[in-house]
Amino acid sequence: MSKLQNSNITLPFIDYIPAELKENKVWEIVYYAIDPYETKANNRLKRKRHRVRPFKCKKERRIYAKSIIIRLNQQLMRGWTPFDRVNNSPIQEQEPPKKVKLFEVFDNYLHQIEQQTKKDSLRPDTLRAYTSYIKNLKVYLIAKKQENAAVSYFNEKFCRDFLDMIFYERKNSARTHNNYLGFISLFNRWLIKREHLKVDFTGNIDKIRVSEKIRTIIPLKERTEIFNHLKETNKHYFALCYTAFYCLIRRTELSKLKVADVLLKNGIISISADVSKNRKSQVVTIPSQLIHVLIDHLKNANNHDFLFSDDNFKPGETQLEPKKISDTWSKYKKKLNFSKFYQWYSLKDTGITNYLHLGIPTIDVRNQARHYSIKQTEEYLPKTILKASGTIQSAKLDI
Repeated sequence: MSKLQNSNITLPFIDYIPAELKENKVWEIVYYAIDPYETKANNRLKRKRHRVRPFKCKKERRIYAKSIIIRLNQQLMRGWTPFDRVNNSPIQEQEPPKKVKLFEVFDNYLHQIEQQTKKDSLRPDTLRAYTSYIKNLKVYLIAKKQENAAVSYFNEKFCRDFLDMIFYERKNSARTHNNYLGFISLFNRWLIKREHLKVDFTGNIDKIRVSEKIRTIIPLKERTEIFNHLKETNKHYFALCYTAFYCLIRRTELSKLKVADVLLKNGIISISADVSKNRKSQVVTIPSQLIHVLIDHLKNANNHDFLFSDDNFKPGETQLEPKKISDTWSKYKKKLNFSKFYQWYSLKDTGITNYLHLGIPTIDVRNQARHYSIKQTEEYLPKTILKASGTIQSAKLDI
């Protein structure tokens, strides 16, 4: 019989032996710990055991046992003792938690996200996206008559069915499917940390392959037409679109910029970390074609104003909703009978492509667009400026 099979053993400088599962006729979790309340202190490790309740299948039983073992070992490592002063009894298996409704957990999760957003730990866009995801999950549950379902209903089958509905029934894109999967994975891990669930099943659900993004370039003729029209009818929205085209600034970033961020004397716009999508403070250059437009746009503006506000895109105190930018673009696009493929973000794509076509060094374009790598910028390279390798062409390679 080994020493570890004795109910009491002595090991110098050791306070405990980690818990482990014994799958015998009776499944038990076994571990050893010092009893600090022992009348005669002798540094003996006492064996503690408790049974693992049965499940329908061994796999679920092992998973359940593992969760208890992890918790026990974490407590033992922190110096916790399974004994008490009264009867030195070990920790008992916890009673099954009360049924918690999935809807309530959704609301609790969103409440935490709202608090993090208020403290600037998360972006408002993140809150909006998560709110939308949960809203659609709730709608799906109600359609399935599961509005009172327990949190355990949030399992692999449910999530697969929901994602199939998103992709096959609603005919959303692969990117949308994958975005939902990303959120489900995040929420699932949150549930595990709060001990609502025990298993991360999302690794079993595959992403759908996303086709390469097609970038639509707005031709010079159409570009000139819409810019001239905006200049005559809505000069402040014209300034916004011009800024997006020349400075390659994203829609949400434009809605957060303040007048003070525009340094006309230096010819730059400062984009702080709390404004930037990538959470990095950077600057972009204001080309000479844009300077006079911004000077006109900023007449009588205060430094604390938003650069483009909700007041018809003028500088002002009320922050602009990013969606209003693209909605306004759609209105003008329809009015001018432009192609549906000319989206608002096509302005930024067109600006990047034009800079590269003009021979601007890729590194400068990358910095202006604030891409994470040169490779990302090179995806915009038009085929017309790509050239054959001279060394390959002149290579004397015989058959």
